[in-house]
Amino acid sequence: MEVRVFPSLEELDLYCLPNIEKLLKVERGEMFPCLSQLRISKCLKLGVPCLPSLKFLIVYGCNNELLRSISIFRGLTELRLGYSEGITSFPEGMFKNLTSLQSLSVSYFPKLKELPNEPFNPALTKLSIWNCNELESLPEGIRHLTSLRTLWIWDCKGLRCLPEGIRHLTSLELLKIIDCPTLKERCKEGTGEDS
Repeated sequence: MEVRVFPSLEELDLYCLPNIEKLLKVERGEMFPCLSQLRISKCLKLGVPCLPSLKFLIVYGCNNELLRSISIFRGLTELRLGYSEGITSFPEGMFKNLTSLQSLSVSYFPKLKELPNEPFNPALTKLSIWNCNELESLPEGIRHLTSLRTLWIWDCKGLRCLPEGIRHLTSLELLKIIDCPTLKERCKEGTGEDS
């Protein structure tokens, strides 16, 4: 007999559950077939099953295993990642299958040194990077984000320059750089090296 678990649930928030390892004790049948929004905060042991209808995912308090599992959410249109003390880089291939992704936010990764230099979905329209003070540069692969309209870079004090590929972002309408002292000087209109 086919089992459908929470057949109508569309949104699920999991907050501060340090010992949770699975969404259900026994995972079988079709689980959460209508779930479109999932928010996970401070659930560092959680392994997330495939949720084909998921469109919007927030993960605050990430570990590498959870970050690796994100690549299975092929239908994601919006992804927000944040508040992870120990992460220095994202797992290889993490963004590879996210072919529907339109908005990506990376915030409060104080030790993140780099973003992956792998292809993001070229249809990405919004990229936000906040409070990643050890991030020194953006990947050159950013040049392929030809649909990007909004780029926010906020409080990334270690960011020294923008990649050459940023000149290929022909759809870019809004570039906001806030509290990035070195980058601000380089981008100053008329006098900056990257103006």
